[in-house]
Formats: sequence, C-alpha cells, structure tokens
Amino acid sequence: MAFIERCRQHSNLRTLIDDFGKTLKLFGFNYFMMTRLPAIGEDAEPYVIAHSWPREWLDRYREGAYFWHDPVSLSSLTQARPFSWKEARAAVPRTRMASRIASEARSIGLVDGIGFPMGDPSSVQAVVSLAADQRVDLDALSMAMLHQVCIHAELRAVELSEEKPSLFGRLTEREREVLRWIANGKNNSDASDILSVSQRTVEEHLARARAKLNATTTAHAVARALISRQIIL
Repeated sequence: MAFIERCRQHSNLRTLIDDFGKTLKLFGFNYFMMTRLPAIGEDAEPYVIAHSWPREWLDRYREGAYFWHDPVSLSSLTQARPFSWKEARAAVPRTRMASRIASEARSIGLVDGIGFPMGDPSSVQAVVSLAADQRVDLDALSMAMLHQVCIHAELRAVELSEEKPSLFGRLTEREREVLRWIANGKNNSDASDILSVSQRTVEEHLARARAKLNATTTAHAVARALISRQIIL
C-alpha cells in the first residue's frame, strides 16, 4: 500500500499523522489513538504517542478515570491479536460503568472500532485503537492491510516522537533502578524493601528523577524514561 511506502519518508510527526489519518478514512475510520499502555492503576495519558480523538472524549476519559473500567482498553492489555470493540465488550461481564462508557462514546461519534495491539520498540505494550462514527465491516484482506498500516505508522511515530536523553538530565543507576521497579507495578514501599533502602531514600530518588526528566508525576517520569530509553522493562 502507498502509505507504507511513504511512511519512512515522513520527517516529522505532524505530516505522518496527517497522512495516517487520511489513509484510515479509506477504511472507514475517523479517529485513532496511538499509545503505550500503563502499569495497573497508572494514568494512561502520559503514554499517548499521537491521536485524533475528540477533545471532549479525552476530557471525559481522563476525568472519569475510564481506562481501568473500559473493556476496550483492558483488551489492549491482554490481547495479542486485533480485536473489535464489540468483541472486547462481549468478553467481560457488562458492568454499569462499561455500559456508561460505551453509551458516552457513541454519543460523541465513536460508534465502532478496532484495536491493534503492538510490540513497542521500548519493550512496552502499545496499541493503535481506531474508531468510526458508524458500523464498519472489513473483509479479511482489508483487515490485514489495515493492520500493516497501523504497524508501520506506530513504528515511525515512535521514531519521530522519541525524546533523546540529551534533552534531560542523565539519571543515575539507582534512579533508573527505582523507576524500573515503579514501572513494573511496585509502589514506593515495595521498592524500599527490594532495594534495602529507606522509603524516604526511594522518594528522594524519584523526586530527583522527576526533576531531571521535567516530569510532573512519577508516572510521567516513567513514561519519559521509557521513551528516552533510560530504562527498559
């Protein structure tokens, strides 16, 4: 497909995303979300690579902490193959919150969608999620072509969006070690026990890491450390 041939020619994220969005419309999709996936309980927003999601939906999703209640998002964490939103919602018990999320998505124009789980170059799970304002029914060949489009788009977007370590202060080995444990789902107390240091020492390492990475939260610091390859899971 022409998009795949053009993909590596894009020298900035803006032109790549514009091209990607136009290509998705050929398959019937209006919106996309391209993101790495957070550890359990983390905020997903710092991990977003690029998107064309409606701002209203992003605001609702963040304010309602929908990620950990949304069957579509949860399927991104557990599935290796592409899945439809319908399949994701049918695979889990239908809770009141899940029904609310699906209803609000439809009201904003996110009627149908597909998720393409990805293996990110930073060794972190990622997903490209597509949405349409009407039902989409793709044949097997179109689905395979769309999958390849998403793979190439995500790989190139990561290459273009990576923040080089030189833009930030260099983390010490202990700061990287603490962040790695946090990235793997441990809390400050767990990291304190594992590293045989006080919890205050862990907190001091995290504070210095946040400052060096210009991060507002520890989750933000983890995301920047992963993107800049200062830590690898």
